[in-house]
Amino acid sequence: MLSQHERRALSDIEEHLRASEPDLVHLLECFHAWAPPRHRRRGVRRVVGPAGLALAAVLLAVAFTVRSADALLLAVTLLLADAAWWTLLIAMAVARQRGLNGRGPHRR
Repeated sequence: MLSQHERRALSDIEEHLRASEPDLVHLLECFHAWAPPRHRRRGVRRVVGPAGLALAAVLLAVAFTVRSADALLLAVTLLLADAAWWTLLIAMAVARQRGLNGRGPHRR
């Protein structure tokens, strides 16, 4: 979140750009309209974890059915990568929550 001072500074920069570079402002507005909002990006995070688990389960079934060491190694590697993904998501959520609650590093 931006402080009051930072918001004012950004507003001043925006006013200056509107006055001096209208083409650049138009280009930035077009890019902003084209770029996906932040909340849509979270969908990928929610899909990757379960998709990895499903793929690992299929690979485990194939590995035990065919009795293939390579498929088993691939399934275990995928499970470990998926566990790392979930750990990263949880750590990011905790860090974000601490930042929102003001328990993180003190800002000046």
